[in-house]
Amino acid sequence: MSPISSAFPSSGLPAAFTSASAGLATGSRQLTEDALQIAAPGNDNLTAPLLDSNQSLQLTQASAEVIGTSNQMLGTLLDVTA
Repeated sequence: MSPISSAFPSSGLPAAFTSASAGLATGSRQLTEDALQIAAPGNDNLTAPLLDSNQSLQLTQASAEVIGTSNQMLGTLLDVTA
């Protein structure tokens, strides 16, 4: 077994990438729900969905950073083992 294949789980994706992908999906889903609440006619209380949309943005940005860092770490690992 090669050192690289033993470094990753059998799924073939690092756990960080999998978690970040789930974070992106969650952020996107929450943002869609918030947008629907904001656009709903007669919705007088916009504070909660606006705050939630900000949290969704932060979750999405953090997840994107995790993917970027995971890619950098994988690249470094490949460079070291090459």
